[in-house]
Amino acid sequence: MKTVDYIIVGQGVAGSCMALQLLQNNKSFIIIDDNKHKASAIAAGIYNPVVLKRFAIVWNAKQQIKKLKNVFNSFEQLLNQKYVYEFPVFRIFNDENEKRTWNKKADREDLKDFLAKDFSRLNTFKNIHQPIGSGEVLETGRIDLSNLLPDFKQYLKLKDHCLDESFNYNLLEIENNKVIYKDIEAKKIIFSEGYHIKENPWFGQLPIIGVKGEVLRVKTDAILPDAVVKAKEFLMPLGNKEFFVGATYDRDNVNYEITEEAKTILLAGLKQFLEDDIQVVDHKASIRPTVSDRRPIIGAHPKFKNLICLNGMGTRGTMLAPVMVEELYNYLEFDTPIHPEADISRFYHLLNE
Repeated sequence: MKTVDYIIVGQGVAGSCMALQLLQNNKSFIIIDDNKHKASAIAAGIYNPVVLKRFAIVWNAKQQIKKLKNVFNSFEQLLNQKYVYEFPVFRIFNDENEKRTWNKKADREDLKDFLAKDFSRLNTFKNIHQPIGSGEVLETGRIDLSNLLPDFKQYLKLKDHCLDESFNYNLLEIENNKVIYKDIEAKKIIFSEGYHIKENPWFGQLPIIGVKGEVLRVKTDAILPDAVVKAKEFLMPLGNKEFFVGATYDRDNVNYEITEEAKTILLAGLKQFLEDDIQVVDHKASIRPTVSDRRPIIGAHPKFKNLICLNGMGTRGTMLAPVMVEELYNYLEFDTPIHPEADISRFYHLLNE
């Protein structure tokens, strides 16, 4: 029997950040992950402190950005690779009213560090159609999750911290002060399964809403900025003249199938502001775990206190995961309270039914 402090189920961005936190604090653990249908693996990894639809500050944005940089720089040092790319996000204005709203909000205390007032920075890129101009968001960039997650998994395997297999709920034995899974005994088990938590017999009643997202990788010879450009769709540089385009939001068809309809929508949105030939290189789909109140869900099960939930990072997992993991770790190790807006206790009534 192998004895560890924690078992983690799921190695998306949240599960990986939790594994890193345990490594940094000399805690023993095993992470179980079958590498299937992982939303983090196809995510853009953009971090951005501003809601671009209405130019509002993201919940706890400053804290999240600071912690994000610290955590993902630690991944870079551990794995000796580059994953953090800092570049601006440009939001193309739809009309003059949006431009005026941006200019006004850029003076607000909570937004002044993030909204630039120079609306001309994209003007030199003739392939980008922006008749009203665009606003520049600062303190933004991208985490290369598509390489970080497999690199980290390989590291965990070499250190005997990872089982590359599906988790079987029927094999979990729950006792008062420990859990046993096959030949592994742990003090606690952390479920960080993304949308697949809907299949979890202990946490499946949580109000996790699956939102299907389809994304494209495209190639173009257009001369474009080293920045994210956002109109109806995101256009994000990947290097070698390739770009990420996405993502769709489909609440009605929650599956992993790619569709021609989504491809058409993404390309049409892209062509609204990019005037050049575009070649589609890849097309993928996944399901994001979002929550009814748009907040993460972290904490212990009301009945089985050694069963832990780490979920609901949604579309901003790159920003939310580092700070939520730190909060969860402090709760588990030092019994510090979880932020009320993220605490699983707000949904205990669903888990007690």
